Amino acid sequence: MKRFLPFVFTLLFLALLFYLLPFKDLFESLRRISIYHLLTSFLFYSLSQLVRSVRWSLILDLELYHAYLINSANVMLNNILPARTGELSWFYYAKKLGVGTGMSLWSFFLGRLFDLIALSLLLFLSLSLLSHLFLIPSLMLFVLSLSFHKAVRLLPDYKKLKEFKGFVYENSNLRLFLSLLLLSSLSHLLKFISFLSLLGLWHIDLYRSFLAFSGGELSSTLPFHSFMGFGTYEFAFSLPLRVLGESLRDWLRYGFIFHSFLLFSSALWGVPALLLLSKR
Repeated sequence: MKRFLPFVFTLLFLALLFYLLPFKDLFESLRRISIYHLLTSFLFYSLSQLVRSVRWSLILDLELYHAYLINSANVMLNNILPARTGELSWFYYAKKLGVGTGMSLWSFFLGRLFDLIALSLLLFLSLSLLSHLFLIPSLMLFVLSLSFHKAVRLLPDYKKLKEFKGFVYENSNLRLFLSLLLLSSLSHLLKFISFLSLLGLWHIDLYRSFLAFSGGELSSTLPFHSFMGFGTYEFAFSLPLRVLGESLRDWLRYGFIFHSFLLFSSALWGVPALLLLSKR
């Protein structure tokens, strides 16, 4: 029975998505996207992935070219393959480039963790436009990032946690953590600008558009998703705005368009990356 659960979730999410998605408005929104907006959005998306690759190159001590290939292949495969099995490509190609399994595992975990910290930090900063109280968790996350090597000491010396603590002690310092936070934040911001550029949503309050963007980004941490992420991404994108009283159908439409753009853009970089990595 368990083997059919991913298939059931896929059908459920897709059925809900296509039931709620206003196709007439969707086609009208697609028609309004000009070539200029599409190219501008792709440029910012590519810059986001470049910055992300610079971060990976720092953690893995790889050339930027190789880090970009691994990142591009991983992003595309993670978008396409079910149940996040695309993440395995990270360790496979890192090993092909001479990175040990332990190093690639803990580097991947550290990078993903700073992705989450940076996204949360930016979200709280955007919400501070509503209330200055949100500056408090923003400051706390910033301090946590810079003192991460000390915070890790609070973890128990238990199996894999002990290995992670050892990795942090041996391979990190204050300068690295500051670089990881800044690069992760910049990567998210460039991707967010890509979203605004594609759909022309500059007129919407920053905290609302970034809240939707954050929901979509956090959907990538789910252990399952529907076919190519359709449904899971859109609902994670739109539900936070529905809580604020916004139209669910409007934000489903925005999420669907941007999600489709992300799949297309990741394939444009991911396919060549896979071909180049396969030759090694």
